[in-house]
Amino acid sequence: MNAIDDYLAGQPEPQRTTLAALRTTIAALLPRAEESIAYGAPAWKADGTSVAGFAGFAKHCAYLPFSGAVTESLAPELTAYTITKGSVTFATDRPLPKTVVERLVAARLAELSMVPDAKGVARDFHPDGGLKAKGRLKDGELHGDWSWWRKDGSLLRTGSFDGGRQVGTWTTYDGVGDPVTVKDFGR
Repeated sequence: MNAIDDYLAGQPEPQRTTLAALRTTIAALLPRAEESIAYGAPAWKADGTSVAGFAGFAKHCAYLPFSGAVTESLAPELTAYTITKGSVTFATDRPLPKTVVERLVAARLAELSMVPDAKGVARDFHPDGGLKAKGRLKDGELHGDWSWWRKDGSLLRTGSFDGGRQVGTWTTYDGVGDPVTVKDFGR
């Protein structure tokens, strides 16, 4: 058993069954995200950042978007639920519809896209939670070393920027990681 299995095993019915169904939905939407526990609740992390999660309570269940901006931006679509900055609450015996979860996950991934984290690293994600691109920004421009990945997770390209301008050696890789093209952009 893993940590999420343990969490679910500790939930009473009908929460356990309802949250297990939500787990299946999130896992299908984010197959390349890492299942973990964040803030004591099950969570899916894309490149180390929480994207989606859930929690069970005595009188309700909650979807955790890990961002108040997500629930705020989707508030008109979530009128059937109680929303707060940190959760979308729903009945203990009825999982959130897949379409609602899809919108919540997509909104969180979009929010994370190309926004530098505390270490200054910006990332972009594929819709399944897989990393699409990663590098640094300087004054809103791509700067320093960058990498891009295909939808299947294989490395696509590496290269560097200086204030948004391609510099240095750029390499494009085939699906198994072998270099296909190498181009020098100079400094």
